[in-house]
Amino acid sequence: MSVSLKDAALVSRPDQPDPDAIKMFLGQIPKTWTETEIHELLDPFGPIYSLNILREKGSALSKGCCFVTFYTRKAALEAQNALHNVKTLTGMHHCIQMKPADIENKTEDRKLFVGMLNKQLMERDVRRMFGQFGNIEECRVLVNRDGISKGCAFVTFSRKSAAQNAIHCMHQSTTMEGCSAPIVVKLADSPKERERKKVQAQIAQQLNQFTNQWKSLSSLAAFAPMAQALAANNPYLMNNLATVPFPKAGYNVNPGGSSLYGNLSAHDHGENNFALRPSAGTIDRNSSPILDPTAGMLGSMYSSSNSMLNHPPLSFQTLTPAGSHREGPDGSNLFIYHLPTHFTDHDLLQAFAAYGTVVSAKVFIDKQTNLSKCFGFVSYDNPVSAQHAIQAMHGFQIGMKRLKVQLKRPKNETASKPSTY
Repeated sequence: MSVSLKDAALVSRPDQPDPDAIKMFLGQIPKTWTETEIHELLDPFGPIYSLNILREKGSALSKGCCFVTFYTRKAALEAQNALHNVKTLTGMHHCIQMKPADIENKTEDRKLFVGMLNKQLMERDVRRMFGQFGNIEECRVLVNRDGISKGCAFVTFSRKSAAQNAIHCMHQSTTMEGCSAPIVVKLADSPKERERKKVQAQIAQQLNQFTNQWKSLSSLAAFAPMAQALAANNPYLMNNLATVPFPKAGYNVNPGGSSLYGNLSAHDHGENNFALRPSAGTIDRNSSPILDPTAGMLGSMYSSSNSMLNHPPLSFQTLTPAGSHREGPDGSNLFIYHLPTHFTDHDLLQAFAAYGTVVSAKVFIDKQTNLSKCFGFVSYDNPVSAQHAIQAMHGFQIGMKRLKVQLKRPKNETASKPSTY
């Protein structure tokens, strides 16, 4: 009795595929094909461990593609060389597509970051150091603009086990000449992790700037004597200096309320409509025919400081609005588009809390995939804060994206016009 090659392979094959086996994607096959036809196509290259035909959602109809894993890496590569962009099946208009599945192309679990290296080491030296643990696909020593090593490198192994072994044996195993700490060997950050760290750094930098401005406001009171000395030889500025409200120590600004210097209405914060409205007399940079530039500078300084006094940085606010979806008054509610996929409610709140009291901050999540829809809502307790946020955050780049920030339409307007969101 003769035994076919397929039967012989079934008898001799192990229970599990080789450690370096590759999961392959096979596309451009007829949608009418079943596992039988696929096996007839692929079995000549070697025994198959698993075969999964991709089907339309909620249907048994094939999508015309599948995932297949051979027991050996060699069989997968031979099948790819013989079929990919080479053979066209009957009834199909394009060549067969056969290549490693996306998950096989990821290097997150095989790419290592190596730090605290001697800056005299070249790529060949790093390869020699780590080659003992397995085959190295890529090795790159980081250098500055002058071509001088930064004392760190990336090493990518062909197998996960080799990378893990290198970490276990090399991390903090020795301190190299010219280094202040032992060698560092760890998994390199994934693209998503790098983007997340970049976003965190941007937000931290922005909040640090606001915090520094907040701390420096107390020193503005010391500027008043200098302003008076500056105005001594300027009659127009001297006559109107009393209308420029310098904050004093412990002075609490209340938008729209009265103070020693008069009233400042909320809409006066607008960039193109600045006007200080004291109890007697008015300075308006748009309407005054002889407004001295110095007076405008002083007024602008106060406008900026007043905004900071009324809208302190995140460290002065409560983070409870994160995740809620409660709207503020009309003109206080914002749509935020082009958010990074990993952005959470808390991240959104952190990014916008510096511009006023946030009523709610919500990133919308797809209920089926549990992934971000990359847009959200932020609501303030007043329209002025919303305008500040638009001016500061519209077009602000986070990672590879630039935010789009705009007001949500009032309910009576959305009822009469079709929504564009």
